[in-house]
Parts: sequence; structure tokens; C-alpha cells
Amino acid sequence: MVTSSAQNLGQARNIISGRDSFLALGDQYLRIDPLPLVEATASTAERDSRYDRNRPIFIQYLNPEIRRCYRREYRPRTASRDLTEALNATRLSVLATDNSLIIPASYLFEVPILPQWLAEVRSLREAGHIEYTSHISDPVAYSEHKSVEYRNDTTNPYSKKTRRALTGDLLWRPRYASSAAEFIAADWLRQLEPGGQLDGTLKSLSRRWPTENEDAETVMRNVPERLEGQAFIARFVQGRLPVEMIPDERSRIDFFLSQSYLSSYLTDLDAAMLIDFSFGRLSCGVDQIPQLRSRTLSARRLTKFLRNLDILDFVLEGATWHDLIALRQSPETGLALDAVFDSGSEYQLQAALVRSKKRFRPGIAETMTTTAGRIAILAEELLAAESFGSTMSTIGTRNSSPTKG
Repeated sequence: MVTSSAQNLGQARNIISGRDSFLALGDQYLRIDPLPLVEATASTAERDSRYDRNRPIFIQYLNPEIRRCYRREYRPRTASRDLTEALNATRLSVLATDNSLIIPASYLFEVPILPQWLAEVRSLREAGHIEYTSHISDPVAYSEHKSVEYRNDTTNPYSKKTRRALTGDLLWRPRYASSAAEFIAADWLRQLEPGGQLDGTLKSLSRRWPTENEDAETVMRNVPERLEGQAFIARFVQGRLPVEMIPDERSRIDFFLSQSYLSSYLTDLDAAMLIDFSFGRLSCGVDQIPQLRSRTLSARRLTKFLRNLDILDFVLEGATWHDLIALRQSPETGLALDAVFDSGSEYQLQAALVRSKKRFRPGIAETMTTTAGRIAILAEELLAAESFGSTMSTIGTRNSSPTKG
């Protein structure tokens, strides 16, 4: 069965009708037609192909569904470890952007360590460097809206007491395009096409499909509507299928849904995100989508860079949040991180690091002054190498030009 993009999008728009029939929020819920993820146009291709410090960082490393894909579920016994990892990831995220850090409003209810995390980043919140995003600004109305998506769920996180207090000094960033559910629904239909990301899962399910039911493809294509406004997550998808998914199928569905979810936020908010942490990659394959590849920044590369300058300990342990904001605002840091996140500059960066380490005393940096000084030295070496390369290129061009007789 082949379905056109217009039909896919039309079907996707219908999935929230069940949810909206349960709850009418009027003008508080911004309704804009969803846009599918499309190939970058010529006017945006250049910007989309490189690291851009003006993009905000979307925080996915707190998301329970994404963490579950990497077997990093939240558990009471690992709460201290999880919080430490999240705070270290946040410190790296602050350096990676000149913009804000963004969390979806769902984290206010679904992330068990969020109150502790928000307490630890208080100065960032108060300075307006952390925002929450949703179609609905009021957390109480948002909670009521989301509770419908998780109705009849024994682990409904929205049945708890509202967490309005957690948003006290968080700025709100509205989502203007499609909701994540609409985006995922359109993506779901596209990826069921032959050769799509879900095509293999559909074929696998078809081999065990009960003969008395509708054919597998029809049921799978109707999943968005069959959810009737429930959240588009794997356990609710499973409830709409007549056959139990085996671990491989469930894993592929989990990764697909998380990938589509992340794509919707990165596209809608024009955001980037850090991936490739020591505790998990946490990309769900978004880094394999050509038009979003430059939005995925390697925490491992950034950590390696900081360690090579012997400033990693200061960044992760010694620096205050104010120090990190001041550090990221320096043009030298911007220049250095351009080289860190540009895969084509790896040799130039390593060469500049070798030259830089000859110019400062060895040892771990313990102060902001020392840390900023080392980054400034590295930036000078990068600029000197770029200037030398430009000069040699000019000389080469002149030498190759024909001589006038």
C-alpha cells in the first residue's frame, strides 16, 4: 500500500481529535498545522551543515523514554549517580551554546530527579538560561491536558499533585509548529512505506500476525488513530496490536518513537543537543538524519578537548554556573568550540593543542583565570594556523599564475 505525503499528513492531524474531545482548553492550546521533516532547502543548507552557537540546547538526557532506550532507567538506588551525570551534562551544555537550555514541560511531571536538578541549577534559572517549552504555558492546564493522554495508565505521572512551583523562575518558550504527537504520527506513516525505518518491523510482525485480524499493515497504519489521543509511546502502541512484540521489535519501536520525538523538538525550536555521553549516546539515531546531523554535538569530543587542556576538572567541579556563563561568552571559547564540533577541523585542533601546551605550565587548572587563559592560547594558535594557511594558499595561487612576457 502506498500513501501520499498529503494523505499521511492528513491522517496524522486527526490523532489529537480523541484527546481534544476529552478536554477543551480554548486559546491556551496553540493549534498550528504540523510540518513534516523535509530535506533542507538551498537557503538553509549551509547553516544546517555546521555548528551554530546561536541555537539553544534541547536537554534530552533527562528524558525517561530516551534513557530507557539505553538501559539507563531511573531507579531510586541510582538517583545520586543519575543526578551527577545530568549536572555534568548540563555544564557541558552551557558551554556548547550562547543561547538557552530547554526542557519540555513534561519533565516537570515525568522526571523523578527534576526537583533536585532544578535546585542545583538555581542560578541558571534565575538568570533566564533555562526555559521550559510546550503549547500551554500554565503547568496546571498542561497537567490536565496531559493526564488525558495517559488515562487508564497505572503509572500516569500526571495524576500527581501539580508541580507549578517548579516553574517559578523558568522562562516559557512556546511551541508554534506541530505537537510532538502529530509529528510522530506523520513520521510513523512515512516510515511504514517500503524501505522505511518501520518496514522491517512491519514485516517481522506480519509473520506472527493472527489471521482473524485485519492485515498487519492496515492495523499498523491505523495505530495513530487507534491511540485516540493517548501518548504516542511504545507501551500504548503495544496495546493497539493483537500480537506481543518481541524484544527486537519493541526496541526498534522505542528507538523510532524517541528519534521522531527528538526530531520534532530540534526542528520546531531550531535547537541542537549534546549526545555521546560517557553514560550513553542518547541520540536515538537523530545524528543519522542528514539535515539534523549538525544539531547533534558530541559530549565525548568536548570532554576530550577540555581534558587535553587540563581544564576538565575545573569545568565539571570547580567552576560556578556564573563562571561557565562568563567562559562561554568569550570569543576565544566560541572559536575553540567551532573547531571542536567541526569534524573537518580535527587535525588543526590537535596541532593547535600540541602547540598550546608548550606555552603554559603543565598541571590541572584550578581557577577561572587559568582556564580562560589556556583557551585563549589555543584560540591564538588556531588563528595563527588559519592565517598561515591563507598566506600559503595565496602564495601558491600567485606562483601558479602564468607570467606575462
